[in-house]
Amino acid sequence: MNPTSAKKVLIADDEIYMVRLLEMTFKKGGFEVVSCRDGNEALATAATAQPQLIVLDVIMPGLDGLGALRQLKENPVTKDIPVVVLSAKGHALTRVEAELAGAVMFLTKPFSPNQLLGEVKKILDEKIK
Repeated sequence: MNPTSAKKVLIADDEIYMVRLLEMTFKKGGFEVVSCRDGNEALATAATAQPQLIVLDVIMPGLDGLGALRQLKENPVTKDIPVVVLSAKGHALTRVEAELAGAVMFLTKPFSPNQLLGEVKKILDEKIK
């Protein structure tokens, strides 16, 4: 990747207001953003767009975020991409499932967009080292 090019983030969430909030947050942080509406679209887009990080909502139509996360981690093309999982439900079991499936971070909605942006930058900085 060209060091001067923007890092790319893939967002998968079926709630349009959440997609817009995440797009604005990441663009403000200097990221290029690709968004999709469900887990199946996220799988296809991740394989072709090769983002540096993926943000998945848990509850989406069709393939949910945890199912998409598991498939992303099984695919040799996408297995090394860090994944942040967002959920409207802060259930401890969902958090554990996300971490066991390979998520680098789990956030419960509502969350601070600035906190998310800061954490994503740290995750990507660590990955580069």
